[in-house]
Amino acid sequence: MDLISRSFKLFLANILLTSKQREDAKKKYSGVCKKLHDRYYPKTKYNGSTKLLIGSYGKHTNIRPPRDVDVLFIMPNGKFHQYDDNKANGQSQLLQDIKKILSEKYSTTDKIKAWGKVVLVQFANGTHNIELLPAWEKADGKFIIPNTENGGYWETWDPRTEIKKIDDSDKKTNGKTRALIRMIKKWSENCSVKLKSFQIEEKVVSFFTSNDSDKEYPIIVRDFFEYFYNLADQTAKSHLKTAYNRACKACDLDNGGKIKKASEEWKKVFGDNFPSVESSSRSYQENKPVLADYSHCEPLRWPFRRIYKVRIDAYIYTGNKTRRLGGINSDGRLLSPGFWLKFIARTNARGNFNYYWQVVNTGEAARDNNDLRGNIFKGGQLQWEYTKYPGKHWIECFIVVDNICVGRSEKFFVNIR
Repeated sequence: MDLISRSFKLFLANILLTSKQREDAKKKYSGVCKKLHDRYYPKTKYNGSTKLLIGSYGKHTNIRPPRDVDVLFIMPNGKFHQYDDNKANGQSQLLQDIKKILSEKYSTTDKIKAWGKVVLVQFANGTHNIELLPAWEKADGKFIIPNTENGGYWETWDPRTEIKKIDDSDKKTNGKTRALIRMIKKWSENCSVKLKSFQIEEKVVSFFTSNDSDKEYPIIVRDFFEYFYNLADQTAKSHLKTAYNRACKACDLDNGGKIKKASEEWKKVFGDNFPSVESSSRSYQENKPVLADYSHCEPLRWPFRRIYKVRIDAYIYTGNKTRRLGGINSDGRLLSPGFWLKFIARTNARGNFNYYWQVVNTGEAARDNNDLRGNIFKGGQLQWEYTKYPGKHWIECFIVVDNICVGRSEKFFVNIR
């Protein structure tokens, strides 16, 4: 990987929320939703089923620093008519009732405001705020939401379809849809034009329907700025033109071997979060994740008697498994989410034996998604896995004969950014 491409990888890492910031967001939205759940569903224990993350956090396109977390709270069906029958802006009354309930828990919070469609719970500067949208779920999966403007009325909204569009595009592009969205958000923040998140998301998804995602990030970003410029209104057009010209210049400098100057051009586009060449050229070892808790993994279930050798070879493939991108070493370079990994066990064992594998996920992201794998399972010589959660993970292979482990590989560590 050349230095500029590595700089883009580091840039993406620089604009992701830190683990502390992710914990802050979860604590805030869980606390708000639990308070409402306990009031509206007093007979059931809160387990998150009455909340739905929406906006950037629901689409996993958020960047640092912390911003508002948009979360939808699913109201009990029986409560709808209470507000629908209110002729004096029942939508406003709904938000005021939500505000009153939350004020019981967050009495020391700077401000709680209710207007438009949401109740905003504001916390200390530098941390997350919560924008709470009360809603009623319909049989088709869409939601009825309030709007207090113009005397109050109800709207029908389908956030799950919006989230699915991002998911589908991200899978097709091997993670580049969300990556590009995050980068363009940081660009918008760095210049004086402030675009709404949904505007950026729509343009990125549309861009990838007709543009190749198998290119390096510098080329993708350059081409996207041109694409966006051709569709933008006059408010954003001049800013996009400037960004496109700088991106073109950066790519030309990179092709001419003038890496430092290319990096300086990209900094003009994205700001100080884009790393310098010096930081990008440091050993990638410095940026590797550390091994998190793995106490959940299953211990070896058979007696071990080393008779045969076994090692693991690994190769990285595009998201549809059709194109091999090269091999990887254990504990090697940082990988992005959205790639397939093909693991092949090489052994000198002969005769009647079985392959068993153990895939161990570690880290906060895997834990939060209840996907801390660690069980030993029977397989074949080949095992496919998908890069998904940030952190350090491993895979190991065992050769088993007559309920005795007669060969085991070294742990093959995989680092995901």
